[in-house]
Amino acid sequence: MSAEIRRIQLTGGATYVVSLPKDWARSVGLKPGHQVTLIPQSDSSLLIVPRGEAKIEPGIEAFMEVSSSMDPEVAVRNFISYYLTGHEMIRIRFHQGTSKHRAVLKEVARRKLMGVEVIEESADELLTQCLIGYSELPVKKAVNRMSIIAASMHKDAISAYANCDQGLAGEVISRDDEVDRFYFFIVRQLKMAVQNRALSEEIGLGNPRDCLGYRLVAKSIERVADHAARIAYMALALDRKLSPEALNDALKVSELAGQVYSEALKALEELDAKVAHHCISRSVEAVDAGRRTVEELVKLNLDVKSIVSLSLVLDSLRRIAEYGADIAEVTINLATPNAMAVRAKP
Repeated sequence: MSAEIRRIQLTGGATYVVSLPKDWARSVGLKPGHQVTLIPQSDSSLLIVPRGEAKIEPGIEAFMEVSSSMDPEVAVRNFISYYLTGHEMIRIRFHQGTSKHRAVLKEVARRKLMGVEVIEESADELLTQCLIGYSELPVKKAVNRMSIIAASMHKDAISAYANCDQGLAGEVISRDDEVDRFYFFIVRQLKMAVQNRALSEEIGLGNPRDCLGYRLVAKSIERVADHAARIAYMALALDRKLSPEALNDALKVSELAGQVYSEALKALEELDAKVAHHCISRSVEAVDAGRRTVEELVKLNLDVKSIVSLSLVLDSLRRIAEYGADIAEVTINLATPNAMAVRAKP
């Protein structure tokens, strides 16, 4: 349907009235006597939701085919793309010689995609369904849980590295899958919210700018978890515990990076721009401290393998601090009043 211009009329001396396009009203099933919900938007527009139901309809069933010539990673990416675009049910047809593909897809559904269960399975087909909706776990709560897991991963990863604890390192690496589950679920919700502005209101995000902001936050948290897992992998590669002299400065950088990340999340939760600005300044300190520590490594009596290992760990710690700063920058943007909303005020 193309855009239409309607003239506003005044009735009763106090009420503004505008007629709805007949084709649109018929297409959504509106009839005389039905109700609509009017939702003011921050960009001065007005959202009209038929029958007052600010909910998204279930997505249609997606269908994908998997052949023996297809790379299993391609099948995985296609499967995840259907999940992210909001399809509740995904039907997969397998051709001959794709038993490996089936096993990989079932494992991805179990480990990486929140709420996805296999509800039907035959010799040549698999039907999955997402059994969790946006109302059970809204975006902000999901981001909070995801951020807590990533923070614990960072803390335990550096502990595993300092103590050469391979058992703890393995636990950290396994937790990365849980962070990925939250990440994909959050992206799924945000994509659905962008397509349905009423849903954006339902999950507590006032406008599309919020959706973009939380998309960037979720990606930053996911990257923090990736770097924590990277440190854990470095711990697995150690054959002995490093000396306190070699670790002391690295542990200080880790503590500072963790403080930057935690402070950024606190600023986001409270939408506190002042705290966010302070967090960005602290991140610069953490990055500089990490670089100085790398430069000092050559002065220590360490073997080449230990120097390389510590350098990689310090690089990940620097990146964690930088991702904390990225979250703080998003917080500042979210806390700044929308220009359209400010201009609309009398």
